[in-house]
Amino acid sequence: MWILDVSVVVKWFFTDEPLREKAIELRDVLVEKPLMFAVPHLFYSELIHVLSKKSGKKVQFVQEALDLVLSFGLPTVFLTKEGLSKAVQYSCEGLSGYDATYVALANQLKARWVTSDSQAVKNSPIFLAVELSSWAEEATS
Repeated sequence: MWILDVSVVVKWFFTDEPLREKAIELRDVLVEKPLMFAVPHLFYSELIHVLSKKSGKKVQFVQEALDLVLSFGLPTVFLTKEGLSKAVQYSCEGLSGYDATYVALANQLKARWVTSDSQAVKNSPIFLAVELSSWAEEATS
């Protein structure tokens, strides 16, 4: 199972994004196998924020992008009490609160977090995070 980061999903909607092709490959797998992925509850709020900012606050664009992502049926999972404790730990070890939430969910579900943020991957326990650039190789191994 993979925990999907907003930094990957945003690439689906902007042609100037680095690693966009890799993000599209991941999206194609998601369409075929949505239960192979999950997101934390904060995912949609974060997605709306980033899409709004990047699009110049274009309401119709953000709404259509959100509707598309919702149509994929991604499982949304809350952190348990233990998961929240892990998020605290990861945040205190150098991850942002948002990133710590994704990593804690990966830990909780015995999954891996896929992100395009290479610095966050470096700050994460290596067995819980993978960069988008190498996701396909890891997903098939």
